[in-house]
Amino acid sequence: MTAGKGMTPASFTDVMDAVGAGMRSIERMQQQRALLTATATAGEGRVTVTVNANGVVVETRFDDDIADLTYDEIATAITEATQQAAAQITDRVAELMAYARREQAQIPMLSELLPGVLDVMRMFPPAPVVSTAPPSESNRVENSPRASAMEFADVQAWNHDVPPDARSEAINHQPW
Repeated sequence: MTAGKGMTPASFTDVMDAVGAGMRSIERMQQQRALLTATATAGEGRVTVTVNANGVVVETRFDDDIADLTYDEIATAITEATQQAAAQITDRVAELMAYARREQAQIPMLSELLPGVLDVMRMFPPAPVVSTAPPSESNRVENSPRASAMEFADVQAWNHDVPPDARSEAINHQPW
């Protein structure tokens, strides 16, 4: 397939068909993800926690002999079960995403079709790892806004002192 101006109507139709198929695949993946849950048990089987695809607790159950545990043991068991369930759901969602990425890889990037067009998806930074340590723990890693701020190197200068209605005139006369 040729890119840019040399693209034939037939190849454009093929690309649009691939984009449509990719969108349907993403929709199916989103529907499957919305139904995912994960369940984990801790505290010698006395605490069971279920989370949804976002890792949000949707159910917590205690076994009949929960009273055999102290409050601290119950709290620890809830935390452990929640973290285990969240790890399971993270793995399941990652499996779905990997499948979606393989399908998406079949669709040409806009920058492949139109040379010179910026590929915005490649600009997104990776998400930081989220800590599971309690807020009071010294080993909790805090993500400072300064450390995670996006930086853009390939940008155009902009004169913010020019009123919006005069910008088009000012842009034409700037020594870019």
